[in-house]
Amino acid sequence: MNEKVQKRIVIDLDAGTDDYLALLILLYEEKIGNVKIEAILCSMGNTSVQNVLKNVIRLLEFADRKDIPIYKGAKKQFIYPKESISLFHGKDGFGDLDHDKEPDLSIVRNTVSSAALYEIANKYPNEIYLICIGPLTNLALALKLYEDLDSKIREVWIMGGNATAVGNTTSSAEFNFYVDPEAAYIALECLKVPIFILPWEPCLLSNITFEWRYDVLGDKTPALNLLTRAEKKIYNNTYFKHWAPCDAFLVFCFLNPDKHITKQSDHHVTIELSGCYTRGQMVLDHLRNRCSNVTIIENFDIELFKDVVLKTTTV
Repeated sequence: MNEKVQKRIVIDLDAGTDDYLALLILLYEEKIGNVKIEAILCSMGNTSVQNVLKNVIRLLEFADRKDIPIYKGAKKQFIYPKESISLFHGKDGFGDLDHDKEPDLSIVRNTVSSAALYEIANKYPNEIYLICIGPLTNLALALKLYEDLDSKIREVWIMGGNATAVGNTTSSAEFNFYVDPEAAYIALECLKVPIFILPWEPCLLSNITFEWRYDVLGDKTPALNLLTRAEKKIYNNTYFKHWAPCDAFLVFCFLNPDKHITKQSDHHVTIELSGCYTRGQMVLDHLRNRCSNVTIIENFDIELFKDVVLKTTTV
């Protein structure tokens, strides 16, 4: 009988409460043998890269998984934005909570994220699924440093961008792509492997109430308790009517695309870099003049997501 084939994954994040939930789901999937987390790459985005490291390590300490390699990545984007970017998740990326102790940063590996990605891709050529749920700076740097990297990655899954110009940071740009538009442009220009993007608009279709989040999903484990405390501080001060953990949505789609994704389409996609009002906007070739380079996730099964997140985070 054939053994179950694990998907080898590298996750690139800027944690972030929704990054934290995405990683929590993947830790469960690794526990039951569906994936193998080869590395966690950290980048600035929701907060400084130093805070991202701390947020990730806190979760790994809860999960007793400090064996997973963690790498420090980009401190700054290619071109620093002219205007300040609102830190939705708090200054520390996790609700600015008080903590009893500092996480053990000594477990962070010395290799930088971009080099680590190349080393892992060389070790497991055409086996690595790269999950990007923050700015794409680490990936773009790696693609520029190692021109054969693209040939060694199996698939790239990205949460970012916007398919219909609906923005959440500017009127026409989504956060992850707006933070480093040059990185997003480089990634989409250089990658020739299958790319799957969950943009901002499908996340807005979430009908998950905060009553469900807090009363049903709740805070049954120490890891969920920390996440709940952070989310209550964050969402109480926003306009959101529904719970929308975008990065966790992407991981859900990745785990079982045929079952979890309900609508998708293929397009040629690039990133606007020069527009006065549109910098960072994801631009789709609706005229179909160019060959498609991206699969856009347009919708996914939100009720099944609720089932999956309950199963994976409350044990």
